[in-house]
Amino acid sequence: MNRRVVGWFAILLSLVAPIAATSIAAAQERPSERASPAPEVNPNAVVWRTAAPPARPQAGDVWVNPKDGAEMVYVAPGEFILGTSDAQIDSWLKEHPGDRREWFKDEQPQCRVSLLGYWMGRSEVTNAQYERFVQATGHDAPGYWKGRKAPDGLGGFPLVYVSWDDASAYCAWAGDSLPTELQWEKAARGTDGRVFRWGSQWDRTRCRNFELITGRAYASLDEWATAGANWVRAHDPIREGPTAVGSYPAGASPYGCLDMAGNVWEWCADRWDGDAYNRYAKGDLTPPAKGDYRVIRGGSWYCGNPRLFRCAWRRYYGPDNRNVIDGFRCARDALSEAKGGPA
Repeated sequence: MNRRVVGWFAILLSLVAPIAATSIAAAQERPSERASPAPEVNPNAVVWRTAAPPARPQAGDVWVNPKDGAEMVYVAPGEFILGTSDAQIDSWLKEHPGDRREWFKDEQPQCRVSLLGYWMGRSEVTNAQYERFVQATGHDAPGYWKGRKAPDGLGGFPLVYVSWDDASAYCAWAGDSLPTELQWEKAARGTDGRVFRWGSQWDRTRCRNFELITGRAYASLDEWATAGANWVRAHDPIREGPTAVGSYPAGASPYGCLDMAGNVWEWCADRWDGDAYNRYAKGDLTPPAKGDYRVIRGGSWYCGNPRLFRCAWRRYYGPDNRNVIDGFRCARDALSEAKGGPA
């Protein structure tokens, strides 16, 4: 075949391929298996068990990643309310007079932010899933494991003692990434600016937290610190602190993501910048380029103050930090939308 014919053939193929891909996407039938618990944003969300994410998902749809078996929830493109308003802080301080206004400054101003669609891990990465990664790649196992095997009885529990680099390596292996801080907050609170995943009021029965574990509230940081230290001395924090992922379905986010309050803190991709929300409010959504720390979100089983479980609460650690209260979940961009394709 001469070069001229090959050239015309290449041009023809480039024209036909997008048409064929569009036809396949349009013909892709939605499965009958429903997502459970049904997400608030779309009670008719379904579960996709396909080799790749579906081309035209709906908000709240779940895709099962064949690499690690993780359920990924689709967060549709569009605006959401980021951060905390002055009115929300005023209301909070009336109910929690021991808290201080300056503790909320890095989650202000509240603003509207628009994101492309993306997939968010429905649950935190478990010991069993991380074991697949360790066996496949030779990556170091956490120190609390027995060799390269997850401890018996903890397969469904969130992985802990994981650094930011460990979490990033796992996500890359799974074809994912750590969520950005903006992705994390939208998946946690939906679009309406709610304080907690489930609404405006604290409810300790909806997530894994120290109040629930010990059966009491704590009036001050000192009171909690003393109780926490005593509890850790008397218990096994790895087995009795966090619990199996998805144990609190009543605390699901509007998109159906589980354990985004409590259980373990979750690493985000971003470097820490306490002034980032001021920049986001001006329309610059570029992640911070400098900083020695990485963002973590969500609170943990060891937290005793309801403030730490709010959707907008921000915190940071050094990337080498490994602790019994820290874990992560994965995210994945919806590539067709990132390229400007149909939602």
